[in-house]
Amino acid sequence: MVLEFFQNACILIAFMSIAQHLLRNKRIFEDMSLKSKFLWGLYSGILGVILMINSVHITPDAFIDFRYIPILFSAIYSGFFSSIIASILIAIFRSLILGVSDISLIGSAIALAMGIGFGIISLLKISKKRKYIYSMIFFVIASVISSFTVPQNVKFVFQAVSLYFSGYLIVSYISIKYADYIFETVRIYQKLRNEATKDYLTGLNNVREFDNSFNNISQRAVRKEEELSMLFIDIDFFKKINDTYGHNAGDTILKSLALILLDTCRAYDVVSRMGGEEFSIILLDCSDSKAVKIAERLREKVEDNDFYISDNKFIKITISIGIASYPNMTTQVDNLLEMADTALYQAKNTGRNKVVLFNNEEHKI
Repeated sequence: MVLEFFQNACILIAFMSIAQHLLRNKRIFEDMSLKSKFLWGLYSGILGVILMINSVHITPDAFIDFRYIPILFSAIYSGFFSSIIASILIAIFRSLILGVSDISLIGSAIALAMGIGFGIISLLKISKKRKYIYSMIFFVIASVISSFTVPQNVKFVFQAVSLYFSGYLIVSYISIKYADYIFETVRIYQKLRNEATKDYLTGLNNVREFDNSFNNISQRAVRKEEELSMLFIDIDFFKKINDTYGHNAGDTILKSLALILLDTCRAYDVVSRMGGEEFSIILLDCSDSKAVKIAERLREKVEDNDFYISDNKFIKITISIGIASYPNMTTQVDNLLEMADTALYQAKNTGRNKVVLFNNEEHKI
């Protein structure tokens, strides 16, 4: 029996390790959507079912395992809804798949009770540690009460496995600690990945991520024969702004401009900060004429905006934009960067606060 309990615990830990890989690219530290909570509950329910399949049989109809621990995880880490989903799945499997009997119905009722109880405890405005303690108290009380509903001929079995409750507490505690370790590992991984790919000031893609995105997007554009446009953007006279109002004001403007860029572009366009006051936008499936319209809309929006710098003080700024497009301007998609940069240079040297589309006749690349 001890070996079977150990195997049950190993399955639990193994699924938690798998969850670590599934979660490492998910935004688990932000508010979960209803879909995410449902999937979390579904995953926990499936884990509970697998634990039941590998449970310890003490009679032909009665068996024990660690099926309630996944419900506990759902409640503590995802909330009431996930807890209910997990408990419903476990209850259905206990009654319908494994056969309907008095004991199976009792087992299903206990699973639902655990889901509701753990879920209600998860709603309390208390620490995770207290939620765990209260949940374990509820588990012991509910399990003891449920034992009195079991037919007399198997009552002695549940009394004989009182040691199971101690094992349950130990395994659940170890699992909670391991779950905390998993979440902390995922948090650190996401933090390091974000620092490696995002600009620290604006939150936009940095140069490294821009290069990766451009390589992938340009290859796809060539392969699927799609249009692709590039915008290079520069804040006019930004050095003067820093010299006049200070670098803190300059940083504030950079962050405000980043928000405008994201708000003006489409959700699937790639916005990056190239360094200093220079930005870029990769416009997917976008012709040169559409790119010009987007760039003009962006330029006008920046020109009309009042940029806060400090102490209720606002200033006006303008931007210059260079545009290049594939395949209308070049058959070599890699030329887009140099072409857009050339167009930006022309915009800055012919008056600024303007949009310039690369001209093949004026510039040979």
